[in-house]
Amino acid sequence: MIDPPFVNDWAYCAWGALEVLRERRAAMRARVAAGTLTQAEADDSIAVARAIVLQWRWALDPAMPPFPAAADDPAPFGARDVDMAVQQRGLAQWRRQRADAAPADRDAREAALLAEALAWHQDMGGTDLPRIVHFALIARRSPAQRFIPDPAEDAGIYRALGLTLDVERRAA
Repeated sequence: MIDPPFVNDWAYCAWGALEVLRERRAAMRARVAAGTLTQAEADDSIAVARAIVLQWRWALDPAMPPFPAAADDPAPFGARDVDMAVQQRGLAQWRRQRADAAPADRDAREAALLAEALAWHQDMGGTDLPRIVHFALIARRSPAQRFIPDPAEDAGIYRALGLTLDVERRAA
């Protein structure tokens, strides 16, 4: 299988994860009020989305602490890896259905591709950790493998995630 578009643009994937968290926070109150979700289900959905954002922050910022888990911690970022993967796969399927139903909608197509990239990164590929964690661990051991952000494109994304670009750190 070839890699889906956007998988190599870590900053865009991180922004996509942040947007999912924002969307979930905005939508859950109405879904609970409508009776389509319980408050506990809404809280769990938001917690999983927040864990995915934290995982992306950790992956992007080599200044953050090493992998935040003991071997026996089933939820090093605040949610279990399997729950994060299930949420991302469900989102990717839903967005793909929306995009397929409206082929002329470029925004829906791009949202589907981004959701598929996020799901790809959350997939554990038969190992014990999601791909994004494996890639980030490799990047931490070998700086040449790190994602290199483009300040012109990625600065806003980094700031939204609460991160600072290296060029901004050096200037400070």
